[in-house]
Amino acid sequence: MLKLGAELFELLNAKQWVGKNRIPVVYGAEGISTAKIADIENALGFRLPEDFKYLLQNIHDPGEVLFPWSKFEKKTYDDLIAWILHGIEFDIEKNNLWLARWGKKPDEFGAALEIARRDFKTWPRLLPIFGHRFLAAEPCREGNPVFSIMQTDIVYYGADLAHYLVNEFINKPPLSIEKQPIKRIEIWSDFAEQVFG
Repeated sequence: MLKLGAELFELLNAKQWVGKNRIPVVYGAEGISTAKIADIENALGFRLPEDFKYLLQNIHDPGEVLFPWSKFEKKTYDDLIAWILHGIEFDIEKNNLWLARWGKKPDEFGAALEIARRDFKTWPRLLPIFGHRFLAAEPCREGNPVFSIMQTDIVYYGADLAHYLVNEFINKPPLSIEKQPIKRIEIWSDFAEQVFG
C-alpha cells in the first residue's frame, strides 16, 4: 500500500509527468508552514485532514501545477466550489437530476435550485488538488478518497492522497480503484458508486 512519505516522494520526483513546458512539483521539499496552514483553516472555517497538511508541508510547487495553496485566496477556493455547484445545477436543469433526499421536485425550476443549493451547503467539504480533482475534507481524518468531479459525473480517482498522486502523475492508465479499500464519504461516494437512497 502506498503511503505519503520519503519513498513515495522519491518516486514522484523521479517519474512524475505534469505536461510539456511545466515545472514539476518538488516532493519532500519545504512547503507551507504550520502557521500558514492555520491561516488557511481559519479562512476556510474547517480543519484540514492531517495527511493533507503533511502533503502541503512537504511540497514546493514553483510551476503551480497543483491548486495554489501556498498563495491561498479564499475567493479562488470559493469559485471552485461554486463551479461544482453550478455543474450540479446544470444537471438538474438539463439532465433531470433530482436526489431522493430533496423530496418531491418542485414544478418551478427556481424552487428546485433553492432546495439543491441549501442542501449542497451541508455536503462534506472538498479540497482542490489539481484541475477537477478534490480530496474529501470531511470527516476530518487521514485516508479520505480523492474524487474527479465534472458536473455529477463523479468518480473515485484515488483511494487516498498517495494513491491519487500516483494515479494522476505517474500511472497512465490509472491504478485500479476497485482493488483499493475506500472510505465512504456521505453524498460524494453515493455519486461515485451510483447508489442513492
